[in-house]
Formats: sequence, structure tokens, C-alpha cells
Amino acid sequence: MKNHQPTRRAILGSLGVTLLPTWATSVLAEGSAFPNRPIKVIVPWAAGGGGDVLVRLMAPSLQKRLGQAIVVDNRPGAIGTIGSVAAARSPADGYTLVYGGMESHTIAPSALKKAPYDPKKEFVAIAPLGFFPAALVVSASHPAKNLAQFLQMAKEAKAPMTFGSWSTATSGHLMMEALKQSKNVDLLHVPYNGTAPLLQAQLSQQVDSSINVLSTVEPHIRNGALRLLAVAMPQRLPEFPDVPTFKENGVDVARGPWVGIFGPAGLPADVVARVHEAIDATLKEPAVVEQTKKMFFITEAMDQRAYQNFYLSEIDRWGQYVKTAKVTIE
Repeated sequence: MKNHQPTRRAILGSLGVTLLPTWATSVLAEGSAFPNRPIKVIVPWAAGGGGDVLVRLMAPSLQKRLGQAIVVDNRPGAIGTIGSVAAARSPADGYTLVYGGMESHTIAPSALKKAPYDPKKEFVAIAPLGFFPAALVVSASHPAKNLAQFLQMAKEAKAPMTFGSWSTATSGHLMMEALKQSKNVDLLHVPYNGTAPLLQAQLSQQVDSSINVLSTVEPHIRNGALRLLAVAMPQRLPEFPDVPTFKENGVDVARGPWVGIFGPAGLPADVVARVHEAIDATLKEPAVVEQTKKMFFITEAMDQRAYQNFYLSEIDRWGQYVKTAKVTIE
């Protein structure tokens, strides 16, 4: 006699439920778990630069914590916007992230005649990494012994004193514009093509002053070739306790060039949280801490919501400096 009791498959079928084979169920389960394949981090700067070194330093720990390979993809050009555009146009699934910051995500979109992306609408700020302290320096033979004297000289000069930057519309350029606007002084901008050419120009006294990353100028401060007038830091550096910060001098610059990890807008909240957690833990690892200190890189922790709010406020702040200084690039 045949058994006419309905089978499990028949019952599910009557309810409109399709019973998938075991292998298909397994595939779907794997597809829903992030991450299940390598994660690409676009670095929109040349290999060997500070950002590239930082991301590669973090990669082994991130790989261990996320359980997938971290692939660094260098796509330099246009103040970091070429690589950032590629990230913004990628699927919002967490498998393409981008190293970005003050220049690529807050200054360039305002300074470029044709902005390649809307930084507020096309990116989510996942996790902060920190910032590179910036230093305002003059040559050792310059008559200004401190920032107050430098500013007084700038006000009294018959022709504008000069300042160099590592390129137009970079953080070094805009931090000096913030100084000019805060203190109502006139300084003539002289752009160079990178931090190394800028350093050589400063050492050979082609410019009166410059803002450069501290790691680049620190050896020359130590050997007496350059004089440090101020640093872009929330508080004074332990290595230079007698040198004031910009904030102490009434200039609204509390950080040097800041950087973090971003993703295309629309990333699922659980993916953002997972990546944020992995980055936060990585930056606290003793080996990573030791290396970032050697780079004069200051790590900075924020929860994801705080970082998103910080990011949005920085877009407005630096965009206003760009507008007031009339900084424009093709």
C-alpha cells in the first residue's frame, strides 16, 4: 500500500516555498557573510608615499581580523580624486574601500572646477586612521624666532613674504590660507611638485616659509637647518614642548593632514561596523603603534557616527577656506 502522507517537499511547495538543494543553501549562506573574498583598498597616491606605507603596514592585521586578503591598489593622480572616483563608482558591498582624507575628500571637490564627485553624497566615512602633524618652518637664518615675529614681519613687509606648499590645493596650502585669513596677513603662495622639492626649496631659501609634514622636516629641525614655528596638533608635541600649536595662536587648525578609510555610499551598516571594528583594533596593536610613532603619525579613534559627522563638518570648513582664498584648479 502506498503512503499518501504529504512529504515535506510537497507541504513547502503548497506554501510557495522552494526547497533548495544543500549545495545551493551553502552558497547562499556564504554569500551573505562578509567578507568571503579579498578586499581591495584603493590608495589614490603613489606607491611608497606616507599613505601607501600606512595602509600596507595595517594590511596584515586587517587580513587576520577580517579573514580575507587585503589588496592595495595604487591609483595616483589629481589630488587623490582618480582613485577616489573609482571607489565611489564601485558596488557598495564592502569589497572596494579607499584611503582618503583632507585633500581628496574635502579640499579637491571644492577646488576643482569640475568636481568629480559629491563627497557628502557618494561616500561613507568608515573609520579614522589619524593624521600627520604638519609643521610651519623657516630657515635657521630667518629673522623670525617665533610665530608672533613671523606674522608681524608679514604685516610690515612692503612686498608679500612667500610660503611654499607641496602643490596647489593641498592641505599644506590650505592650512597656510587658514593662517592668512585668521591673522589677516598677506603671503604669496609658491607651489612645488611634492614634499621633497618643497623641502629643498625651503633649505635653499627659495621661499620664506612653508608648511610640510613633520616627518619630512624633523631631521632638518634637529640639525639646525630649519626653525620650527608652529605645529598643527591638538596639543604640543612631547618632542618639541616649546613649540606652540596653531590653535594656541588663534588659528583654527588642530590637525595636520587627516586620513581615514571610506567606502561608496550605501554600504550596509553591518559591513561598515565590521570594517570599523577591524581598523580600530589594528591601530591599537603594539607593532602598529610602534611603527606609526616612527612615522610621526598620530592615530585617532572615533566611533563611526562621530567620524561621519567630523567628515561632513570638514567638507564645509575647508570648502569655505577654498572659496575665500579663491583656490581653483583645472
